[in-house]
Amino acid sequence: MRVLVISDTHGKLPIDIAGLNADAVIHAGDIGDNKFLSEFFVFDKLYAVCGNTDYFLDLPENLCRVIDGVKFYLVHNLSAPHRIITDNYSKICQCTPNLVIFGHTHTPLIENKEGTIYLNPGSLGKKGLTGYRSYAIMEIENSKIKKIEILNAENNSKIKTYENEN
Repeated sequence: MRVLVISDTHGKLPIDIAGLNADAVIHAGDIGDNKFLSEFFVFDKLYAVCGNTDYFLDLPENLCRVIDGVKFYLVHNLSAPHRIITDNYSKICQCTPNLVIFGHTHTPLIENKEGTIYLNPGSLGKKGLTGYRSYAIMEIENSKIKKIEILNAENNSKIKTYENEN
């Protein structure tokens, strides 16, 4: 399974998401409006949470779900893997995910911390402090994360990569 992971679109979509051949999309918040959210209905599976600018969207603040055998926790503002907001920490402990996906900082990150992968795909809608827009593609095989790549939206160059050695 191929999953598009994005965050912080803020109503802008600088890439052709349908052309990425993804089976599902996970959006970590700061989406835009309801009309913009409908852009993602081309996917069979859509997982999304509200961000701090999405107060008018009827979306949960966090999710604990399983996609193709991989359990994930999705939230907009985690803070960072080294200083998780207390409420998120409790929910992560309850969820026991393989993967924690978050946004808000506009900074791409892939970090394996004590067997849990933390993923922030960066900002797709605004360049922010990094100077580029980014998104992630995750490949799941045999109920395990095989590979995650964070890509620059302007030239599709790889910014960060995680590959499962098992």
